[in-house]
Order: sequence, then C-alpha cells, then structure tokens
Amino acid sequence: MIYSIFLMTESSKLPRGMANIPGPGFFPRIVALVIMILSVILILKGIFMIIKKRNPNVVRGNWTKSVLIIVTALIYVLIWGNGNFLLNTFVFLFLFQLVTKAKWYTAILSSLVLSVSIFLLFGKVFNVILF
Repeated sequence: MIYSIFLMTESSKLPRGMANIPGPGFFPRIVALVIMILSVILILKGIFMIIKKRNPNVVRGNWTKSVLIIVTALIYVLIWGNGNFLLNTFVFLFLFQLVTKAKWYTAILSSLVLSVSIFLLFGKVFNVILF
C-alpha cells in the first residue's frame, strides 16, 4: 500500500500525455492503481480472516521468511545503481530462492537464467540502461 502511494506520487511528476497518446506517466499510474487495489483487497481479506479466526496462524505465524525477503529486496534496491547489474540481480534472486527453501542447484540455475534473460531483453533489445 505504501509503495503504491509512493509510486502514484512519483508518477504524477511525469507528463500524462494526450487523450490518444499516453505519456511516460500513464503506465506507472496504472501499475500504482492496481497495486493499491490489490493491497486493499489483501488487507481486508487478512482482517476478515483474523476476525473469523479461520486461520489462527496468521497472527502468530512464522514471520522470518517474510522479513528476510523484505530485507533482501531493500538491500537490492539500496545497491541499485552500484556495481554490476547481472551480479547484483543474480545474488538477489539466489538469496530470495534460498529463503523460500528452493534447492541450491535450482536456485543457481533459475537465478542465472532469469538475470541473463532480463539483461538481454531490457539491456540489449530495449536499450534500457541497467546500472
């Protein structure tokens, strides 16, 4: 929810475009709106589950994985722009998969394939500058 608000405020600084030609701010606004709607749905669903006590593990669940994933993502965002894109993305994806209990060889292979694919698609095909 907080991220969608941040994305909405930042994308409002970009031009919207015309009626038939969307500007650079159009797509981020749509993404922010979708994230916000999904966040509200998840929050309401969680509240209703706690109230009905269908799943008591929601309140006293194991938050370790969630915290590790959030910390890993925050570190990746903080090092964005520093170092090598392929290496940073590979390490991020590998750690993310280890936290989710993937087998190490599956984590290495899928992290390698995904980071190289992202680099080739965005860096070479779309000519996006990836730190």
